[in-house]
Amino acid sequence: MSQVMKRNLLLTEEEIIDLVKRYDTPLLVVVREKLLDNFNAFSRFLPGVGIFYAVKANPHPEIIKVLHQAGASFDVASHYEIELAYQEGVPPRKMVFANTIKRKRGLRRAKELGVKLMTYDNREELKKIARVFPEAELVLRLKTAPTGSRSNLSYKFGASPEEALDLLKEARRAGLRPVGLSFHVGSPCHTISNYLSSLEMVREILEKAQKEGINLNLIDIGGGFPLQIYAFPDEPLSLETIGKELSPLLREFSESGYRIIAEPGRCLVGSACILLTKVIGKARRSDRVWYYLDDGVYGTFSAILFDKSDFEYFTLKDTSSYREPAVLAGPTCDSIDVITQDILLPSLELDDLIVVPDIGAYSWASATNFNGFEKPKVVLV
Repeated sequence: MSQVMKRNLLLTEEEIIDLVKRYDTPLLVVVREKLLDNFNAFSRFLPGVGIFYAVKANPHPEIIKVLHQAGASFDVASHYEIELAYQEGVPPRKMVFANTIKRKRGLRRAKELGVKLMTYDNREELKKIARVFPEAELVLRLKTAPTGSRSNLSYKFGASPEEALDLLKEARRAGLRPVGLSFHVGSPCHTISNYLSSLEMVREILEKAQKEGINLNLIDIGGGFPLQIYAFPDEPLSLETIGKELSPLLREFSESGYRIIAEPGRCLVGSACILLTKVIGKARRSDRVWYYLDDGVYGTFSAILFDKSDFEYFTLKDTSSYREPAVLAGPTCDSIDVITQDILLPSLELDDLIVVPDIGAYSWASATNFNGFEKPKVVLV
């Protein structure tokens, strides 16, 4: 039995072979059913929370189209992402311009289309917004503790709790309209305490703002939700577990009149995509077999560098056959283009396939055409 058959990869071995015959490799396969399952699970585990898909996780138009048809809103970070969503029919009221440092070009396009909801975290950004788009509805992004998260997204962004009230007052003095607070616990987050402490911080700032006559009505709990959707024993933190812990607290805010939104990316698209790549070269170096693939760290495996991701690698070979330590490398001429080392694999030949699940987030999005190797084709099934 092959490794693929021993693990449910959303596609059968026959479907994988057929897709490669039709489209060749490298090929990123988006499984519509899994994408929708993840979206519906988020709605179920965090009821009442508006879903603004983080386009940066994977901006392929087919993904935006499927999620738009399912009822999602969208977190956009640039002029380009605004255009992507708009071209797929997403109305401006269903976008949040969730980048606290925006280019004027993006602000101008947001104004033209009417994408009013946007984040900020500093005075200079307020001045820019006041000059370009004074009708905007502003959400103050707060700095949070990144404990237990792989990427610290409060290192580059977020106002400290101590300066939050002053920044809300500053927005009001500038004739702007502050409407809410947001935070991001880091990505992916593996501890529920990040969300709990962040919500407590939000509660305190909301109370202070209300005393100053600043009545906010929106809470954006950001992203950082894990790839794991359903809770299993001895598994890392899951979206289901987060939902059980957070829903009662979020319900309290909702019952007090606050609109709650979130910006999930990884947990919607990560497990909905599978990469199919093939062996294009084989060599033995320093007593180890090297397999060169037609995708690498300048392509979809850029997630290894930029997102610090680890992946599983499967073949269509019989798992009962002899396996030996191997290195997987990408196709470019750069020596950094090594995907993984010391992986145990059966003996592979040219054109044999490597199947990589759970690779939909922050991978194809950051892929390049370095050395003339094109980004993988994307197909929705």
